[in-house]
Amino acid sequence: MAKLLGVHVAIDDATVYASAWDSMLMAEARAVGHETRELTGAMVTPYGLLSSMEGYLPDLVILAGHGSSSTFLGAGYQVVLQACLNDGMMKGSQCMFISCLSGLVLVPSIVSKGGIVATGFTREYTFMIDGSGYPATDRYAASFTRIWVESCRVIFRGGSWQDFYAAWKRLSDEEIARWGASSDPLAASVILCLRQNRNSLVVNGAGTLEEPEPGVAGLPILPVLAIAAFLKLK
Repeated sequence: MAKLLGVHVAIDDATVYASAWDSMLMAEARAVGHETRELTGAMVTPYGLLSSMEGYLPDLVILAGHGSSSTFLGAGYQVVLQACLNDGMMKGSQCMFISCLSGLVLVPSIVSKGGIVATGFTREYTFMIDGSGYPATDRYAASFTRIWVESCRVIFRGGSWQDFYAAWKRLSDEEIARWGASSDPLAASVILCLRQNRNSLVVNGAGTLEEPEPGVAGLPILPVLAIAAFLKLK
């Protein structure tokens, strides 16, 4: 059994969906026997995250909120995690960012500070919503929800990062094909978002995606997976 920490703050439409995803992922982890806690709202601060890392010692951290190429933002849009400033707290961890451009600065910075694996995006992470506020049933966001939940389920059940990456690509392709056959007037826009997310996901650290090092597996021997989010509506 691993210990998971969900970190999320809902401060606008995008982060309402991101927070819901975070909670869904916590539920998926509990369903296969892992322990979970959540750090939310006003507690999502640099001190709050550091205290949780040091006090709870989570094996897996999922952070959902806004960010940039070098930062993760929390309560009141304050910088909670920043490249070359306090990202050393992720040393020895495995980190995943749902974050625009995070693969350009923050991901490699964390790896350079001793992070085992860090994942993020080299372009903006984009998705669409119908405004209902319920990711699982939102006719547009449901595709993005499925990709996150089913890809992360691979990690929760002990899969490797290569397995996670393969699942991300496969699920993205499936959703792209499904929307390609749709008569929905916004189908083309959904496909553009799906393709951008599919093609900009990167994994740095202990082995590249092309040549992963043996033993870089998921739970239960996973140190820390972090999900940070900067989500853009189209």
